[in-house]
Amino acid sequence: MAKTRIRTIRVDDVDYRWNVRAVDPHHVVVRVWHLATSRNTRLEVRVPFDDPWLNFGPIITTPATRVSEVFAVAPVTPQTVAELIRAALATGWPVHDAGGPLRFALTRDRARLEPVT
Repeated sequence: MAKTRIRTIRVDDVDYRWNVRAVDPHHVVVRVWHLATSRNTRLEVRVPFDDPWLNFGPIITTPATRVSEVFAVAPVTPQTVAELIRAALATGWPVHDAGGPLRFALTRDRARLEPVT
């Protein structure tokens, strides 16, 4: 597996760090933390992503008009991360508090975050 790259992103004039890790052939986890407070209040979001390399056979045998219905092949981009940060802040992500990670799952349609217990 490739080394995880930590990136920096600025959202609404606040700096964050983030990375993406594969969880299984159908999901990745996006981890975000405030640059100044480190990893104490990390945000973790499980995002549907059907890795095209690992799901090559099923993806190419699915009719082209249905691939986007059946598989989540859109990669995680900085814009996606910014949207995740804004959505988590709207749900009450305590960015500056000490504590464990706050975990969510992004719905398959990427429309909303759902808390993970």
